[in-house]
Amino acid sequence: MEKSRTLIITDIHGCYDECRELLRKMDFNEEIDTLINLGDTIDRGPRIYETFVFLRELKERMGDRCVLIRGNHEQMMLDAIAEGGRNKDLWYYNSGEKTVYSFLHHKHRIQEFLDWYEAMPYYYVTETFNCVHASLDDPDPEKNQIETLIWGRGTDYSGKTVMTGHTPYRVPLYFLGGQYGKIKEDVWTVLPETGMIALDTGCVYGNRLTGMVIRDDGTFLVTSVQSNVQKKN
Repeated sequence: MEKSRTLIITDIHGCYDECRELLRKMDFNEEIDTLINLGDTIDRGPRIYETFVFLRELKERMGDRCVLIRGNHEQMMLDAIAEGGRNKDLWYYNSGEKTVYSFLHHKHRIQEFLDWYEAMPYYYVTETFNCVHASLDDPDPEKNQIETLIWGRGTDYSGKTVMTGHTPYRVPLYFLGGQYGKIKEDVWTVLPETGMIALDTGCVYGNRLTGMVIRDDGTFLVTSVQSNVQKKN
């Protein structure tokens, strides 16, 4: 009998094709696996609406096994719309107009789906690791400011292992108490009990989209696919 695994991806930013390719590379099985996205599904990239439809349909089929965490870009969008456009400049400065036009191109307005985005949690907790979009100060996500969860860039962290995105690096990194090292790709390794694993490798900027697979025996692997984006957005 095939064993379930946890797959973690992050910062898709409308890179739909790379997302599908990465999930195929990780042998994603939606029937038994758990999929966690660490936020920032919208803005910047070429196929934002298609990414939304794909994730929404996965969520409908997988239920609680599909966890879509809120990133700063989802938060900027929600703030801009909920506050009558007062924060629209901030969102548009961060490529919000690409999201607006992507939905309009498919004859929809993103306002139709606000409830779906508002349902995204700020964090996800398991017995062995936590997941947030950006960073943690306190190992307990509930004890952190929302600003830290979705905007933070701190790396001086030594608490319970946390998976993060938000800050793009050339390669996936492991941080522990201010020290860091590269994570070798496509190699099974024992999941550390403490520290921070940073998985955003800047796909939308032309680098790579990185994912993580965690098995129930406590081992993990990171792997990636090359971006199809030819220039910065």
